[in-house]
Amino acid sequence: MTSSEMSAEQPGLDPAESAENLSKLAQRRRFQRRILPFIFILPWILGVLVFQAYPILDSFYHSFTIYDVFQPAKWIGFRNYVNLIENSYTRKALWNTLLYVIISVPGGLVVGLLQALLLNVKVRGLQLFRTLAIVPGTVPAAGVAAVAVFIWSPSLGLINSILEVLGLPWRQSWITDPIMVKWIFIFMTIQGGIGMLIFLAGLQNVPQELYDAAKIDGAHSLQTLFKVTLPMLTPYTLFNLLTSLIGAFQMFTGPMLMTGGGPAGGSTFYAQLIYENAFKFFKMGHAAALAWILFVICVVIVITVFRSSASWVYYEGGN
Repeated sequence: MTSSEMSAEQPGLDPAESAENLSKLAQRRRFQRRILPFIFILPWILGVLVFQAYPILDSFYHSFTIYDVFQPAKWIGFRNYVNLIENSYTRKALWNTLLYVIISVPGGLVVGLLQALLLNVKVRGLQLFRTLAIVPGTVPAAGVAAVAVFIWSPSLGLINSILEVLGLPWRQSWITDPIMVKWIFIFMTIQGGIGMLIFLAGLQNVPQELYDAAKIDGAHSLQTLFKVTLPMLTPYTLFNLLTSLIGAFQMFTGPMLMTGGGPAGGSTFYAQLIYENAFKFFKMGHAAALAWILFVICVVIVITVFRSSASWVYYEGGN
């Protein structure tokens, strides 16, 4: 049998069928490429839905109910929100929180910026100074609270003991005074910390050409600071401002461990009020309503800051 006869006996390939198979194979591979990323992030998606989205929606529902965990929830509409607005203790906690935010956030930005400017000066031992500056920000909040109680205690506190040794008549009640305790917490949290690191990173990214041009134009140090440095740091200022605002509204650990919200509610902050209603009095409906009020306040403030940023934040790319 010749080779021509053998090839004649082999079935021929249908060009249309071959093209169809290639098309199906290409579609299958495209589908696999599209679906594969979602398979990898599926655990994260499930985690967000189960541990974040569901609790958020559940808390929104329970904010309209009376719920104490032990009994089924009872729908009461907006009564929780009305009661909270009329409650003087809630208004006091909200006022304490707003006072803390209004003073500590700008103060923290200023202190962090000053620290960053100092740590950006080329001196011997600069790395050591930078390390020492950031170490206090790495201490856990519980440790800070324990040390602060030792410092500000009116009876055995370090400050009053030093004043007594020096013979100065300046002993104060400190954390047992309803008015003074607010300012102590403000003073404790006005520090550079992570915000200082953000500003320091921003200073490293300011182009040296701008400083050279300012020097050629005869600008002195303050003019260079306000005309070059600060405008170039506005994106970092925006980031620090937003994170500081959100963190300040969640002030909780220090007052809870040091004073428990006292004396006379002088250091009761909004986040502590949520905690007490939820886990001390088991008023889950009240706690959920408090949490959603705080959420709305934070959203309004963040949106306002973002809207205003177009007039004062400078991006090097022009956007």
